[in-house]
Amino acid sequence: MDPTNIPEFTKWLATLGVGGILAGLMFMLYRKDIKQYTDLWKNTTDILMGIVKENTASNTKLIGMLETQERNSIRKADIEVLLEKRRASP
Repeated sequence: MDPTNIPEFTKWLATLGVGGILAGLMFMLYRKDIKQYTDLWKNTTDILMGIVKENTASNTKLIGMLETQERNSIRKADIEVLLEKRRASP
């Protein structure tokens, strides 16, 4: 069916009956609803991806700081060695 040919389209639409017309309207509304839902989902996904990127950058920075702190910290074994050396020296 060519919707630009209005008289023929009207005749074809009339052959569908009330149920067919309602089904057509429901289909059009369903498509509009799905498009809105898809757009909303896309926007939500973009926002969440931004949050994930920010969290990843933050976690990477924190891991680097913890590794640096661990390298520079004095361990219990190191303290015991220092104490033993101090006790041993006169």
